[in-house]
Amino acid sequence: MSESRSVDGPRYASKLEGCLREMRKRLYTTLLAPVRSLMEANRSPSMRALDLTGSSDLLCVNMVCEKVGEPCVCRLSRVLERSGRELRSLVLAGNKLTQLPASVFELQHLQVLDLSENELTEIPADVMKLESLKILDVRNNPISGIPKDVAKRFYGLVEIRWDGSNR
Repeated sequence: MSESRSVDGPRYASKLEGCLREMRKRLYTTLLAPVRSLMEANRSPSMRALDLTGSSDLLCVNMVCEKVGEPCVCRLSRVLERSGRELRSLVLAGNKLTQLPASVFELQHLQVLDLSENELTEIPADVMKLESLKILDVRNNPISGIPKDVAKRFYGLVEIRWDGSNR
């Protein structure tokens, strides 16, 4: 009997290892893998991460809008309102954004907000509504300083990444 266990043991361990690998892959794909387009985000009602780094999705295509061809947050706002309830990470780096939609500040579970390499001139006071926030990245924006109320509210709770560049 002990002989059959030693024969089946390695085979069982190998099967188990393959099964665990597959489960990890599914977990990453369904929970952790970032969504990388607004179209995909529309189809992902429980997305946890949205990465729109340098995305053409944030260029306005509405011919009636004054910002046509420029960075615009209208479509982003609609997607966040519809599919952003479970969002933990939002990366909007490198999009030349000058403002953020109000819907960003309604994301109750948001832990990471990466706004680096945009054209933001200030950190909006509404950022204080993000009670779950752990990391706020505003490097490479023409921001002259961090508002005192934001600094006080987040001191010791949130890592604020700011390089002091006022470009």
